[in-house]
Amino acid sequence: MNVAIRRAQPSDIDVCARINYEAFKDISDRHQFPNTDFPTLEFSTEIIGLLIDSPLFFDIVAESSGAVVGCGFMDERSPIRGIGPVSVDRTFQGRGTGREIMKALLERGQDARGIRLVQESFNMASLSLYASLGFEVKEPFVLMEGKFRSQPPYGFEVRAMATEDVGECGALCEKLCGCDRTSEIEDALNFFSPWVACKQGRIVAYTCAVSALSHSVAETEADMQALLLGAAASNSEAQVSFHLPLRYASLFRWCLQEGLRALKPMAVMALGEYQSPEGCWFPSFVY
Repeated sequence: MNVAIRRAQPSDIDVCARINYEAFKDISDRHQFPNTDFPTLEFSTEIIGLLIDSPLFFDIVAESSGAVVGCGFMDERSPIRGIGPVSVDRTFQGRGTGREIMKALLERGQDARGIRLVQESFNMASLSLYASLGFEVKEPFVLMEGKFRSQPPYGFEVRAMATEDVGECGALCEKLCGCDRTSEIEDALNFFSPWVACKQGRIVAYTCAVSALSHSVAETEADMQALLLGAAASNSEAQVSFHLPLRYASLFRWCLQEGLRALKPMAVMALGEYQSPEGCWFPSFVY
């Protein structure tokens, strides 16, 4: 099927938000998993609006007979690009539209050191598409959600991130994950509620938000536990959600013991350069 690919415009926000919400809801409903990525049309509209309005994201739409039938986004805030979300109108799925969107995004990112995306592991169609385009599964993880039972441990200072912390957090990510995500950390100060965990006056962990929308980094599992408990304690009534790589088996068990539950299986897929993180790392919904 022939579709035309063009850059997204602010006037596309509403139609892209609808396509995105319905596509994610449809795949989740068919596999009987909760639609946690874009749970409401209003939330989808908010996120799609932020992506299209940002000059740091490459955003495209696919058109057929003048109507928008799909959209895709690439995070260009670091040398390692992140793809997502990518969605196609339900009536156009299975007809090659998603492949054309992905090909356009990959052409844009052809000079990047590497490209990553987050894939819902129960979605065989997207897994097959990404694999056929050269992506490889690098990191299986699960989406965790719930409320912690314990209080923050002694020996750590967990506080809201400040502007002067950005450089140290960026250096921590570069050291442990091999990529510069300073721009994302700066954005978190404007749009989310980032936190840091300090030990003996040094930042040992940070999160851009205790949310699947944002990434978190820590030197050790104990540092990540302190960060999560401290950040969650700031609003004890709210549920937290985050992506937990399954390689951290003891941390996974700890989360289950704390009362959290695993909602669905997911994976990081990568094309090009990929460095397995040395510390404790939670990916965002983009990568």
